[in-house]
Amino acid sequence: MTFGFKCGIEIHQQLDTHKLFCSCPSVLREDEPQIIVRRRMRAVAGETGEVDKAAMQEVLKNREIVYQAYKDTNCLVEVDEEPPHNINEEALTLVLKFCLLVDAHIVDKIQVMRKTVIDGSNTSGFQRTCLVGYDGKISTSLGDVTITSICLEEDAARKISESEDEIIYRVDRLGIPLIEITTDASIQNPQHAKETAEKIGTILRTLKVKRGLGTIRQDVNVSIEGGARVEIKGCQELNLIPKILEYEIKRHEMLISVKEELNARKAKSGDFEENFVDFGEIFKDTKCKVVTNAIRSNKVIYGLKLKNFSGLIGSKFCGISKEPRLGKEISCYVKTGTKLKGLFHSDELPNYGITEDEIEKVREILNCNENDGFILIAGDKEDVLKGLKITVERAKMTLLGVPEETRKAVEEETEYMRPLPGASRMYPETDVPMIEVSNNFIEEIRKNLPESPDSKFERYASIVGKELANQLLHSKISGMFDKFTEKFKAKPSAIAGLLLSTPKEIKKKYNIDFDFSSEENLNLCDKVIELIERGKISYSSVSEIFYYAKKENKDIESIIKEKNLGLATRDEILNIAREIIAKDASISANKEKFKGTIMGKFKGRANIEDVKEVVEEVVKEL
Repeated sequence: MTFGFKCGIEIHQQLDTHKLFCSCPSVLREDEPQIIVRRRMRAVAGETGEVDKAAMQEVLKNREIVYQAYKDTNCLVEVDEEPPHNINEEALTLVLKFCLLVDAHIVDKIQVMRKTVIDGSNTSGFQRTCLVGYDGKISTSLGDVTITSICLEEDAARKISESEDEIIYRVDRLGIPLIEITTDASIQNPQHAKETAEKIGTILRTLKVKRGLGTIRQDVNVSIEGGARVEIKGCQELNLIPKILEYEIKRHEMLISVKEELNARKAKSGDFEENFVDFGEIFKDTKCKVVTNAIRSNKVIYGLKLKNFSGLIGSKFCGISKEPRLGKEISCYVKTGTKLKGLFHSDELPNYGITEDEIEKVREILNCNENDGFILIAGDKEDVLKGLKITVERAKMTLLGVPEETRKAVEEETEYMRPLPGASRMYPETDVPMIEVSNNFIEEIRKNLPESPDSKFERYASIVGKELANQLLHSKISGMFDKFTEKFKAKPSAIAGLLLSTPKEIKKKYNIDFDFSSEENLNLCDKVIELIERGKISYSSVSEIFYYAKKENKDIESIIKEKNLGLATRDEILNIAREIIAKDASISANKEKFKGTIMGKFKGRANIEDVKEVVEEVVKEL
């Protein structure tokens, strides 16, 4: 384990109710919106009287925000033209249920707060959020993990597109209730982070929550010894959490190593001067297409010396190119704060058409010695100069090691987004009344709590074994399993196998997606299990029956008859058995082989008990 590893996780799960501060439905739409609203955002001081630095960074981008809405499923609350309504009681009840399931303390009074968010994802310029519970816990293989806070908040608008001058959002997602669950930093390693997220997700699925892509999001906070806390947004897939954390650990180690090397080279903050040099004349005949295209478009190429940075910016210092690199860090900062696409740095040159002679001229003009590096940026002059200023500021940060920041998960890596937000962006919401949470209200909720995942696992394990129990617990069909095992006499393990394996078999055989989430498919499954109990079909025919029933849009009985998928009669089995004996009488000496041959002839459509009886009968006839 990495020394000093600390990790906590935040999970945001959409609740399956109407919106949090209005009565609009929580539905996403793809048809053409009828309403367009255009705005620009500005930052305001928070409760501390200070303006949040992350909010200020968004202001400096000076982009227009375009909001799309629908006349029949959106309202004035969502476009911030009407005050919020009272909080959604169903959503609040669901969050209180989660608090009780993890044994958290519940606050006496709920105060809705405003959290400044001016990237455009909230029409008001802030997100409404409220603390509901704190100090809960979940059990994991490495001990208990404390849940420090459980909040109810509204989801953000959905980003449709983004350009240099504007961002387009759709407000269909804005206001969908979210439960936000935050753990402490007791997660011990990357795999433990995945397990913790999975455990929390399993508890959430006992409640009325939305399912599917984008309905649950994981953010991770991580640091190592000698570093600082970094927040990683958008770890969508559980299996990627360990890989993202492993990458981030390497990045922290790289930045700490850069800091140590700069200290060894006696670098100091005063080394970083805003001495920007125009290199247009040097590169007027260059073969580098990026630079040539810039100069032809009346753009510029400027450079900056980074004293003591030789070998620290690129892969010469870090190893293979896929490893975290300081050059990528600087480039991300520049791209986030400007319209530029990237930069060149000394550790990757000569390359891209830039020659050794051109590099030597740059180093000579910048007065670089063997320990110095440099940055080159091509583009519009205003952006280039701004990008170089950002480069200077990011270079100064290297003396501190790992900066506190918010990053986004990109596949198995992370990229810079903005500075880490602080408390200065929070202030009370004055349009929503404070909510008192009485003991009587809590006790009423406690009476209707769902079965806990641990209790459900033990119950399932007792009737289907641990392996199937674990699959059921983490599937979408555990409720169906409970319904069918209560209704039918079939073995629970057989029902579990049918529900879990049938979609996979249909995908493998016919390459189509099939699941039991629709009411239609659920009714088909109900009918199939009933026919199995009545001895009309076997489990081996189920995937074919479902496939043809969906493909030909016919009732199950018709499909069974037309495709000959019904269970074989005893007479049919007897006739086949006699045919087999007639061809090879010696098979009677091996009854298991005899039974297997018969089952093969019927492709599983024979009752094994009938087959056993027939084999005994036919053998006696010899």
